[in-house]
Amino acid sequence: MENQTKKIERNKKLDIFLKLIAFVYVVITIIFYISVIKLNLLPGIYITIFTIAEIFFTLAMIIGVLKVHKTPRLNMICLAIILLLSGVYIFVTNYTLATGKFLDNVFQEVTQTEEYYVIVKKDSKYEKIEDLEKQIVYLFQAPEDAQQDIGNKNITTAITRDSLTDLGNNLMNNKIQAIFVSSVQNSILEEEVENYRGNTKILYTAKHEIKKEEKEEKDSRTTIKNGIFNVYISGIDTSGSISNVARSDANILATINTNTHEVLLTSIPRDYYVTLHSYGAKDKLTHTGIYGINETVKTVEDLLEIDINYYVRVNFTTVIKLVDTLGGIDVQSDYNFTAHNDEETRYYTFKKGSNHINGEEALAFSRERDSFADGDNQRIKNQQYVIEATMKKVLNSSTLLTKYTNILDALEGSFQTNIKQDEISSLVKGQLNDMSSWTIKTNSLIGTGANNPTYSMGSQLLYTMVPDNDSVAKAKQQIKDIMEK
Repeated sequence: MENQTKKIERNKKLDIFLKLIAFVYVVITIIFYISVIKLNLLPGIYITIFTIAEIFFTLAMIIGVLKVHKTPRLNMICLAIILLLSGVYIFVTNYTLATGKFLDNVFQEVTQTEEYYVIVKKDSKYEKIEDLEKQIVYLFQAPEDAQQDIGNKNITTAITRDSLTDLGNNLMNNKIQAIFVSSVQNSILEEEVENYRGNTKILYTAKHEIKKEEKEEKDSRTTIKNGIFNVYISGIDTSGSISNVARSDANILATINTNTHEVLLTSIPRDYYVTLHSYGAKDKLTHTGIYGINETVKTVEDLLEIDINYYVRVNFTTVIKLVDTLGGIDVQSDYNFTAHNDEETRYYTFKKGSNHINGEEALAFSRERDSFADGDNQRIKNQQYVIEATMKKVLNSSTLLTKYTNILDALEGSFQTNIKQDEISSLVKGQLNDMSSWTIKTNSLIGTGANNPTYSMGSQLLYTMVPDNDSVAKAKQQIKDIMEK
């Protein structure tokens, strides 16, 4: 009798345990299902199949584990499947939630800003902005709101007629006591003016907000919805916030036709000598980024006579964090060469052929141009090699399995785009419905090196690349060919 009572108690405990397991499994399944649906990346037919399959399988497992079978082993088999699936669902839910968070941040509205600095020599007697009340602060170019900011502090400003570099030299030679420059202009002075880096200090920072412009859909055909569109990819040269304006060092136009599954990547050298859309003056393409991403986009529209509905702005120094997260990448080099970092304190040597490199080495590899006879053209190729090697490592199944969330963390805060999340969802759904392979073509614009004055730097002669007319005409035709198929 006592044994029978113990058996009944054990069965009750087992029954409670199985019901608890079944309840937890249902909760995990619901959370998993909601996380997948919330991503909004599955086509309607996939959602239907997924929903039916989940309902059917969940009910089958619950019945299988709770029903009293003639063979108790069936209960244990169903229990084992439930435990295994619960682990899988938790793992996948973690991935989907991380992806959702990443996408929310990527498609968050970001206002571009620019910092302007009041700068004096490091050994000067000035310690705070108020010390300059009786001095004139000179500037080269600065928006009115930024000038007004320091004007409110009773600081007198004057616009120099010299070049930006002359402004920096005059400060270092004590001809003037203070200058007012943007963060980008300050970076240029650090590169161009001897002894400027490390011998100046910032007394005050003013912020200027770049005027937001709504996305213009000038040609209703060239949209993601219609499957034919252009995306401008700008790789900026800053390690700060993605919201800060910066020079556009990597410039790639992606022409996409989802109907024919073709992509054309047109690379444009950073030193291309172009006409600024808003100012009607000549400058290097990289300097268009100083005036905001919209200026870059519109200037390239003018150059190639196309409409660009979308842009993606990428902080290129994110390469360091991403490549290190991946454990390094294997990149191909066309030459033996040595590159250095921005501060020129570290040098990196690369051999012709395959190189296993870390993040800092990848950035140096991508930025070097002085070591090559072909200059910026070879740098574009090297950037493409780094992107290709990184994508291969990212898309490796073992990498995705073990480092997916770390990869997203490395990329977070590094993108800015005007593409809407529902447009990306439309692209993904279309690919899942079709599952066709893509053809990717590449083209690079070329030109001739020359020294020219630029709008952003004034009368100082800078190295520029004068566009080759035949190269530009060829690019226009290739873009047209992709878009009109």
